[in-house]
Amino acid sequence: MAMVRLINCFSFSFYMKLSHITLVVKDIESSKEFYKKLGLEPGFEKEISGEQYSKVTGFDGLILKFCVLKIPNSEVIIELAQFVNPSTEIKNDFRHVAFEVDDVDAFYNKLKDRGVETVSEPVLISGQGNGLDGKKFFYFKDLDGNLIEIFNKNKGLYSSQ
Repeated sequence: MAMVRLINCFSFSFYMKLSHITLVVKDIESSKEFYKKLGLEPGFEKEISGEQYSKVTGFDGLILKFCVLKIPNSEVIIELAQFVNPSTEIKNDFRHVAFEVDDVDAFYNKLKDRGVETVSEPVLISGQGNGLDGKKFFYFKDLDGNLIEIFNKNKGLYSSQ
């Protein structure tokens, strides 16, 4: 019962949608070039600093290079952030960005043609009976080790059926 109350206290009744994902990178120029290989389009760019940004982020003396990448056919954007001050250690783990595509194999081949190394070839999940059957996907890393997933459109993916 306590768990239900805890969950309910985080229930919101206002409009919400995913807007952007921010990736911390070592070199914003190299990262922009990398993401252009994926078909993302650089947009707004700015060096961010000043008291207001320091206050809102909690980083005293914040200076960062910032770039917005537009994803074709999506309202969601990727933000690249290169910290100048404070310098930031980039940690690699399983946090990742995932892109849904029409043809996983074609996308994989296009990346390979462009010299992008992948963690593996595309893998098709089957026989699991866990809402993931039919998911075909693979991972690769950007220049800073951020993990990126490419997966197929699949009706019923992530359902409990």
